[in-house]
Amino acid sequence: MSNERRTEKAPNLSRRRLLQGTVAGSAAVAMFGGGTEAWAAGGVTVAPRFYPLSPAPQPQVSLDGKLAVITGASRGNGRAVGDALVSRHVDVIGTSRNPATVRNPPAFPLVQLDVADPASVATFPARLAAVPAFRRHGGVVDILANNAGRFVFGNIVPISPAQTPFYLAQRDLAVRTLYSGHVMVTNTMLPLLSKSSYARIIFTVSIASYYTGAALPPLSSLDAYAAGKAALRTYANNLGAALSGSGSNIQVSSVHPYVMRTALATHPNPIYTRPVNANGLTGDQPFDDFLGAVRGTLAGGLDPSMVGETYAQLLSMTAPPPNVAVGSPDLAIQGQNELIRSQVLADNDNSAIPLVSV
Repeated sequence: MSNERRTEKAPNLSRRRLLQGTVAGSAAVAMFGGGTEAWAAGGVTVAPRFYPLSPAPQPQVSLDGKLAVITGASRGNGRAVGDALVSRHVDVIGTSRNPATVRNPPAFPLVQLDVADPASVATFPARLAAVPAFRRHGGVVDILANNAGRFVFGNIVPISPAQTPFYLAQRDLAVRTLYSGHVMVTNTMLPLLSKSSYARIIFTVSIASYYTGAALPPLSSLDAYAAGKAALRTYANNLGAALSGSGSNIQVSSVHPYVMRTALATHPNPIYTRPVNANGLTGDQPFDDFLGAVRGTLAGGLDPSMVGETYAQLLSMTAPPPNVAVGSPDLAIQGQNELIRSQVLADNDNSAIPLVSV
């Protein structure tokens, strides 16, 4: 995909060519949308704000000696953020649901925190107070990175009436993990954030927050994940506006990664809204093929260091943009640019208030 903006007319949605014919292709469609043609709804196209910037901009703010708390930092994107900030001489404290079970732990300390558990969130400051780096900084945090998250797998409806209670409980867990847990963590941490000239909150959201998944195959069940991420993006943007309007020194940004090479979909990490066995499989062959294909797609994704570098660049700016995508204009892995672009435009085509050319 080139940097040039194109404004082709969209064919009828029912005639769009989706990636079909292979399990891997179906998984890509299910996760990210999918047209193999470049097209734009109503003459409108998309122009993502891709990060990290290359070449990297000259830092406007020194991160040397600042204190950052990063949720979900034991692996994947969160660990990449921690590593990137450590390399900028930031004191980093990460969190994990089970720090004692983390293999090959990071160089920075991990504190127990389950963002989906209100009791764990409420008692987090007390556990944070036991960390030497927190005490050295006088109990003041400069950077809060709301990064924790999990993938959600399952059907859009329960597979049977008997499974409904489990299905509803797991969807509730998904909401708490992807959205309301971050609201709880943010409000718990706000009193600890610096009242000086520098304080930042950054959210790791997802490019999935920009589309609903409604035009995707029913097998995808992307709605729980996309809905949680969309809610988090809405909260983050409104939080930033409210803090700015009140004259607060706290600035808020969100990063929206494309498909990253993480263990987000690897068993037992996801949230499942239908029962699975000890291997993370259902016994339903089409669905299990889908699970395997999604896991394979993430295994071939972008390096999480791109998320870490994006955080470092935004945190080093005096006026960071509120929302950026983690990817690149020439992104070719899994056809991500065209896949995601087509799904965003499909939602625009179905919108009550669509964007149109004038």
